[in-house]
Amino acid sequence: MQSPIARRLTALLGLAAAAALLPWPKPIAVPPAAHAAAVPPAEAAATGQPLLGSVQLVVFETEDCVYCNLFRRHVLPAYSASPRSRDVPLRFLDLNAPDAGGVALDAPVDLLPTAVLLLTNREAGRTPGYVAPESFFHAVNHLMARIE
Repeated sequence: MQSPIARRLTALLGLAAAAALLPWPKPIAVPPAAHAAAVPPAEAAATGQPLLGSVQLVVFETEDCVYCNLFRRHVLPAYSASPRSRDVPLRFLDLNAPDAGGVALDAPVDLLPTAVLLLTNREAGRTPGYVAPESFFHAVNHLMARIE
């Protein structure tokens, strides 16, 4: 007779073996128009007042990141269709790109994808890692509550 711990361990090993047989998600190509970014207006930076166009979400990713591709597949279409996307545009930035250093971050990006809320090109908050669309919307609403 197996102990309860041994039964759970056997079940977990069975799940791990089954997961190893599943195919990896294939990367998908998202046209640039689907995530075009709005440039923050110069007057927002000069006055320090948060204007509608001065708030944006930047998702840091890399080309070979599986979870970044899942984010593009699951979260991006839902976010693009939401009313929030009109107020807070979303753009993608490759973590290895030379222009990635032009964003004023509070801390380095350790987990991909990481969505960073920018207010006049400075970090106002972040959501590290892949989350499902509903959780992403809750996180964005929570981040927006900080600056509104």
